[in-house]
Parts: sequence; structure tokens; C-alpha cells
Amino acid sequence: MPRPPYTPIFILSLGIAAGAGCKVKVKPDFNSSFPQDRFAAIVQARQTQDQTAVKPLIGQLASDDPLVRLAAADTLRSITGENHGYDHAASRDERRAGIKRWADWYESTTGERPTIAEHSP
Repeated sequence: MPRPPYTPIFILSLGIAAGAGCKVKVKPDFNSSFPQDRFAAIVQARQTQDQTAVKPLIGQLASDDPLVRLAAADTLRSITGENHGYDHAASRDERRAGIKRWADWYESTTGERPTIAEHSP
């Protein structure tokens, strides 16, 4: 399957469009219950190519928010150069299989297992 043409500009523009007109203070935080905070953390990780963000980014692949999943998958590809067949738009079962591949890869690389928790919008 060819790699989708997601770029940082595309993802950033989606985030700007999603937050246009909002007066909510956004705080980058992978563990926030607010998708805009998780999205901000993802954007920040991408901008800095933060290797320490790989573990929480894998967790974000399980988000119920499609924008968070898209941004997390694209950021993981950017930081690691890996894909593991994850598709943010696939069915829940297919996404779970992709997340498992990411988690297995991470565990084989670091010896740690990422925590996967689904966030509802």
C-alpha cells in the first residue's frame, strides 16, 4: 500500500482548522482527556523530532479522534522511519492489529511495552 501524502503542513492545517475560533487554552499533553491537548503534544513532538515521544505516540494510535490518530501515525513515521502497516482510517480491529505491531516493535527495540488506552472525544 503506498504511503499517504500526509505532510506536517497538512496536519498543521487540519489542527488550525479544527481549533479556529476556539478560545480554549491548549496545553500539549499526551495524557489529557482533551483531544486538542493530545494533538498539540503530537505537533510538538514532530517539530522537535522527539525520540522520547515515540512511546506515548504509539498510545495515541488508539485514539477515538481520527485527527489525533492521523497526526500520531504520521509523526511516528517521521521520527522513526517506520510504518508497521498502521492505517488511521482502517477498521477498529485493523487499527488494533497495527497498534500491536507498533507495540511489539517498540518492546523489541527498548524492552518496554507502551500503554495503549483509548480516548473518547
